[in-house]
Amino acid sequence: MNRRAFVSRVTLGGVAAACTGFRKPVQAAGANQVNVRFVGMMSFVERADRSFLVATPGNEGMHHMTHTPFLMARKGSAIAAAFDMTPAPGVVPEAFDTALIRSNPSQFVYRNLENTALDIVSGAIDKVDNRADELGLMNRIAPNKRVRGNLEKWASSTVSIRGGKIENSAAHPDAHKVWTFGSYSQRLTDAVNFSNVGAVSTSIRLTSAADARTFTAPAGEAVDLWVISAAQPGEDMGEPTTVEHSRVMFDYLVDATPVIATCAEATGRLVPPTELPFVKPTSASNGLVASAAVVPPWNDICWMGAILLGK
Repeated sequence: MNRRAFVSRVTLGGVAAACTGFRKPVQAAGANQVNVRFVGMMSFVERADRSFLVATPGNEGMHHMTHTPFLMARKGSAIAAAFDMTPAPGVVPEAFDTALIRSNPSQFVYRNLENTALDIVSGAIDKVDNRADELGLMNRIAPNKRVRGNLEKWASSTVSIRGGKIENSAAHPDAHKVWTFGSYSQRLTDAVNFSNVGAVSTSIRLTSAADARTFTAPAGEAVDLWVISAAQPGEDMGEPTTVEHSRVMFDYLVDATPVIATCAEATGRLVPPTELPFVKPTSASNGLVASAAVVPPWNDICWMGAILLGK
């Protein structure tokens, strides 16, 4: 990872968790609800106004593992049309999300998120109701360390969330289990669901350089969108009780020795072979679908980290 000069470094020491909520999986979006499902490795940063910045790992100079950020939606949906999302031959959605097991791959479309930003605004209040208490608490995992002040510049893509609520979910059978980082342990999730609260409209704006597209879901309209940061594994599937690509999350921190997440009860998950869309990103928000060999079955969990302000 290219460790650039950091601006406005924020000390994590003494930061308390602001998580209260539930450990049950969140189901798919119900009727008349906007549901944005975040899956894979990414960081949730709580801002002073209680909105959230979500950042996917940057790949520049990173030797641990490449993560590919992309949007996924149902083919023929209004949001897919608004964001000019396209099919990706060879991509199998259930490989990324257990909620999509037995789904038809031809019914999904994609858009590259590399070098893009999403802005999700639901209602008139900036504060997000945070019920996701299984995000990896980096202030506990690596206490007294500093987080990148230029996180948005460093990340491969960012999502700003204002209003609505976020809750624990799961896209892998080892989510919700207790994982250990040295002397610290907690339950981890690899998926978070965002949804609107009450009968309010939700606007989702996608920007990349000169390109800008906006989709607005009127109050009472059901919408499904996935934001995925998927690992690109090597030939070795790894040991499911040890998450080696935990190292990626520590690239958020300065002078922090990576601590690898372990869980003796983890079983892993063999997924169907799949392509990863957009593994060769361009500077534009759309890119070419992967044309390389099919990715081998992968059993690892991509957990999510968090930096929270406390009560």
